[in-house]
Amino acid sequence: MSDLTMTSPIPEQNRRPKTTGKAAVVLITDQNYFLPTFATALSADAHTGGGTPICLFVVNAEQAWLQQFAAAVSGTKISIRAASFPQLAELSRFHRDVVPPIALARLWIGSLLEEDIGRFLYIDGDAMVDGELDSLLAISPPEYGLMAVPDFMRIYIDEVSLSKGRDIDHLRSLGCSPTAYFNSGVIYTSKNAWNSIASSAIGFLCEHPECCIASDQSALNHAARGNVDFLPLRYNYQSEYMMALDPRQLGIKPTIWHFVGAPKPWDASDWPWGEYFNKFYRQAESRLRNCNVTLPVPPKAQIVAGLSHRERSRFRMKWVYPWRRYTRRRKILSLLSQ
Repeated sequence: MSDLTMTSPIPEQNRRPKTTGKAAVVLITDQNYFLPTFATALSADAHTGGGTPICLFVVNAEQAWLQQFAAAVSGTKISIRAASFPQLAELSRFHRDVVPPIALARLWIGSLLEEDIGRFLYIDGDAMVDGELDSLLAISPPEYGLMAVPDFMRIYIDEVSLSKGRDIDHLRSLGCSPTAYFNSGVIYTSKNAWNSIASSAIGFLCEHPECCIASDQSALNHAARGNVDFLPLRYNYQSEYMMALDPRQLGIKPTIWHFVGAPKPWDASDWPWGEYFNKFYRQAESRLRNCNVTLPVPPKAQIVAGLSHRERSRFRMKWVYPWRRYTRRRKILSLLSQ
């Protein structure tokens, strides 16, 4: 079985010829989060072939500010471009997540790409590509849907907990099942499919903000339901997975690491994200050393809460619910191997 085999059958309507147009890797940010997003772009550049453009869009950036990065992108496939979305401020009124509303900007990616780009791999700016992407970019995404990785909810939703009922109610309000809910930090799709899904997600977010606990991720799960082909976990290995299992201990290196939650490795290189995960961030710092770039400073309360959550989880899996280390690892290995 190929390691790109999906975890669920592809709906008949999604079986189709190869998507026309070339593929691109796409990232989007504001000036505040430019440094880590540029680091993610560098990691993608290092793990793609010469024909794959890496498009980094900066919302509301002035052209004069963008011109300072000519030397920083020299020798790479990265292009840094301005993006403007007048609709973003209005949609931000319905944003409910703890992450900044700039996350909503991904919903307009399709309008930014050149006509010859038919499909794209979107990656969040708090991720690191650590393996080749060409084999993924060589296949066609579904005609009407997208390809993504299960959210970390997948490994604990069947456990007894105080939050289980709330999580189930959230999924039910979206029309999703626990096994069909994806993380929106890494998405591979065609431009046409994305335009349709994003439009539906925007409508749902505006009409039912109370259902969108995770903001655009919730809305996207509702909009794409029934048209999601799941990728192996290695394409979006998130913090909660890493807290249960560092796959490198078993000789497995994910293609994309995703630093969900706080702190990020550049904020505190501690468990589960050590200094190894800062290698492209350090490269970004070096390339941008002569540029006018803001260093992202997360709220202290967010860092404290994130560290507390991680230590609490580690303590519980070691002393309170030790069996969860084994059950969660078993689920993770199954998702990695599919």
